[in-house]
Parts: sequence; structure tokens; C-alpha cells
Amino acid sequence: MPERSFVVQGRLEGAADVVVFLPPAGSVTSPYLPIGSRLPATLPAVHCEIPGRGRLVHDEAPASVHGAVERWAGELAGLLPGRRLHLFGHSLGALFAYELTVLFEARPDGEARPGGRSRPGGGTEVASLLVSGSREPGSAPRSLVAHAFAALRREQRATDREGDAEGARLLADLRMRREHRTAGRPVRAPLALFCGRADGFARPEEMLEWKRFTGGPFLGMFTFGGGHDYHLSGRKEIAAAIGKIVNRHPHSNSADQE
Repeated sequence: MPERSFVVQGRLEGAADVVVFLPPAGSVTSPYLPIGSRLPATLPAVHCEIPGRGRLVHDEAPASVHGAVERWAGELAGLLPGRRLHLFGHSLGALFAYELTVLFEARPDGEARPGGRSRPGGGTEVASLLVSGSREPGSAPRSLVAHAFAALRREQRATDREGDAEGARLLADLRMRREHRTAGRPVRAPLALFCGRADGFARPEEMLEWKRFTGGPFLGMFTFGGGHDYHLSGRKEIAAAIGKIVNRHPHSNSADQE
């Protein structure tokens, strides 16, 4: 039986709101764990992981953005029925977050599948779509290969024995980004934009195009010092911004605290 493709951080019991982090290109374990650890104690996080790598190496790797999202949607619906989800995705993860929102909103009550399995939905609500460091769906992707390889080399540990496995993962994810096609369906979820002020791959003014993909409220743009990898350094500030967005919901039980 395949392992679950997510890691839970914090306590889900009694929490009406949950932050769901969607992985960027090249990810194995979640780079957002340090952000999740800085969220309010009453606001748990779920970190989705891409099958076919790391502890999920024996699972079938997704061939597309939609393939990855289908698995996560089914597992999240089973784990978090009736919860308010706040989906945060950086770079490729932003496309994951958007398509996951489309899927949940299209199946709000959970349709029955053959064999008794339920489709995503089950009353689970996407309460906010938090897009980070990404241009809008359907945009022509810029070449991120040189940048991403440089970032991987900077973070590579001296004890790493995976050879070129990191490069292979990255190329597979960039292919998913390049081949991604979307119906461009506007979602109802409120939208917030996160970006590095010096990001040359998804410039703040370009990210405003995401507003065309939601009919819900625009919660604002949150900018941070740094470039495309701003999320690796501005963790406390990012967690504070997420906490404030969650607290805007009239029924939130998340306290705005460290």
C-alpha cells in the first residue's frame, strides 16, 4: 500500500483552518517546514510531497501537474473533511495549488467513485489561494534551469550521495511546468500573492495577472526581500503574513501568535 504523500506539522485535532504547502520544482522533503514551525500553535500545516522520490521513491511519479494534484486531492479530502484549507504554493507549487483549488471547487460534496472511494470535496473548503513566485497559469515558462541548478548546488550537502538525482528531479518538474495545460477556470477562493522584490522569474507586477483566475476577493500582494528563493530566508515574515490571512476569516480559531 502506498505511503501517504504528505507530512503533518502541528495538531489537526480541533483546528478548523489548515495550511497546505505545495512543493516547488526539485523538492523531496518540504522546504516549508521552517515556515510551518513559525505559524501560530493553533494553525497546523500539511506538507504535500511528490511521489517517486525520497521516502516515496517506490511510488509512481506523476507525469503531469494534474496527475500529482489528483492524488493529493484524494488524500487531503480523507484527512481534512470539512476543514478550511489555505493552499500555499511557490513556483511550480503555485500551479499545483491552483489546480487543487479547481478540483476541490468542482467537487464540493464529494462524488462517489467505483469501489466506494470518494472524490475530493467532502465539504472541504479552499479558504484562500496563496500564490508565491509564479506567473499565471498558461503563461510561457521562462528557462529556470540555470537558476534552479545553481540553487541546488548551493544547498547540496557534502554528504549527498544521490549523484545527479537532484538534477533529474528538477528536469522532470520543469517538464511538468512546461507541458502544463489548464482550462483557465476562475476559482472562487480569495487570492493572495507572495513574491520576492528582486525575483526575475516572476516579477511582482507580472503576478497581478493571477487576478484573472479568481472571482473571489483579492487579499493583497505581500512582498519580501530577496529573489526567487525569498521563501528560504524570510520565514518568520511569511508565516506572519499567512497567519494574518487566516485570521481574516470570520470563523477562524487561529490565534495570531508565534
